[in-house]
Amino acid sequence: MATRPKRVLFLTQPNDLGERAALAFAAVAGRMGLPWPSSAKPQADVRLEEVAAAGFVIAFAPVDRFPEFAERLEVWPNDPARLDAEINDLVSRLFTGRARSDVPPPEPPAAPRKLATVKVGRETAGRRGKGVTVISEVPLDEAALKELATVLKQKCGTGGTVKDGRIEIQGDHRDRLIAELEKLGYKAKRSGG
Repeated sequence: MATRPKRVLFLTQPNDLGERAALAFAAVAGRMGLPWPSSAKPQADVRLEEVAAAGFVIAFAPVDRFPEFAERLEVWPNDPARLDAEINDLVSRLFTGRARSDVPPPEPPAAPRKLATVKVGRETAGRRGKGVTVISEVPLDEAALKELATVLKQKCGTGGTVKDGRIEIQGDHRDRLIAELEKLGYKAKRSGG
């Protein structure tokens, strides 16, 4: 098998990502020390010689011209959210020599998870009259619960602890803690009196 020329040609059309992709590829390849320069050319203006001189030709719309170079041509989705992943995959393939067919299909997006409602209440029992704000039903493991407790204690400027899967913050900070939990993406509500 003959080796391909070390050049990536991005074919552009109005309102696609071709120019941006060429610049992004050049930046990533430069950081990685990959000796594959890139350039962008309008798809309607590209000549056979330019396609022949490229190791890879990337388009964002189907290309019927140049069937003799079909193995070099890739059509990427015209989706800005996928551009970084496509460029990183191309750089990885250039380093490892694997083919695009080896790329697993993208995973389907995760189903939206139902937000658990975190309960924020106040307790004084067994504390000689000193109240604490208790945060319960937080869907986190013990280590993550301790990290969350540290953040919340700092926001309230007070002490606290994690006990039996619940966070206890010294003093009555229910309103502030509900607001802070909601900023962090939790659904929170008051419990008790």
